[in-house]
Amino acid sequence: MDRLRLVKKLTLTPGISGHESQIAEIMRDVLPDYECTPDAMGSMIFRKPGNHEGPKIMFIAHMDEVGFIVRDIEETGFLRIQPIGGWDPNTLLSSPVEVINRHGRRIPGIIGSVPVHFQKNGSGKPTIETMFIDIGATSRQDAIDTFAIALGDPVIPVCNFHYCEENRRILSKAFDDRLGVAALCTLGEELKDISHPNSLILAGSVQEEVGTRGAQTIANYTDADVCFVLEGAPADDIPGISGNSQTGLGKGAHVRVYDPTMIAKAALKNFVIQCAENDNIPIQLTVRRGGGTDGRQIHVAQQGIPTIVLGCPVRYAHSHNCMASMEDFDALIALLKSIVNNLDAEKLAEIRG
Repeated sequence: MDRLRLVKKLTLTPGISGHESQIAEIMRDVLPDYECTPDAMGSMIFRKPGNHEGPKIMFIAHMDEVGFIVRDIEETGFLRIQPIGGWDPNTLLSSPVEVINRHGRRIPGIIGSVPVHFQKNGSGKPTIETMFIDIGATSRQDAIDTFAIALGDPVIPVCNFHYCEENRRILSKAFDDRLGVAALCTLGEELKDISHPNSLILAGSVQEEVGTRGAQTIANYTDADVCFVLEGAPADDIPGISGNSQTGLGKGAHVRVYDPTMIAKAALKNFVIQCAENDNIPIQLTVRRGGGTDGRQIHVAQQGIPTIVLGCPVRYAHSHNCMASMEDFDALIALLKSIVNNLDAEKLAEIRG
């Protein structure tokens, strides 16, 4: 499998929260050897048993990305927007977008607000509430009749995909969490013909960006023994962030010890560290003071499922243009393979305590 081509395809395919079906189809295409069971919300569960009665290991990544939906159509033809997921308004003005109507047509537009020329004393910092999308419609009726725009239509950022061969950096949108989905697909494809003692559960969840909703339904019926959440983790190696960097590009896989929604079980964290040390895989231990993942739902499911977040560092997450490193992606895949090869019933009992 061409890892870079897969990341590019997943990244450029639209799939905001509640509209993840195209990402799910890519997962189906890449993992035909796995039993696939979608749930009613749209999350995808792929299973493949191992050669022995080993642990059932879940790897989960969310398929959705941040974006917008059409909230209102002005009489003048401009579209008001409702954010889906967290956005910094400072990143949005003049950004290109596409509105996807019910026929699947992508209608180009641009995010605008009142220009500085028409603001008193240049004041009036724009907010998402004051922003709008201009698709060139001449009126509300024109937007409805000519462009088939309706309330609730998804709005996605428009960007290119760039690969820098010199240092293997990649630039595009939606690395949170298409890098996690790409890791799921890569792991599943590369392990499908390799002997290992465990049963694999590869889960693509929906609506993580609006409250880990897909993971909540998965948590209701999962029989996983242990869970690894795969994320595009916000990087902190840029100017203006105080403290030592814990998630930097090109420095290895992200291993999250803590965030406000979940504390990784110490025995599981130590197992991951041991796997990395044994196979000489670079990792970055991280303590997060903000944010959360699907792990918030999974780790308290059933009688408790030991869970930890692993991932790839991503600069400028939740914006039109992010940056990541294929070196970190490769380190993450190597770590996941080591986990599968080294986690057996005895080690699981030790982790569960």
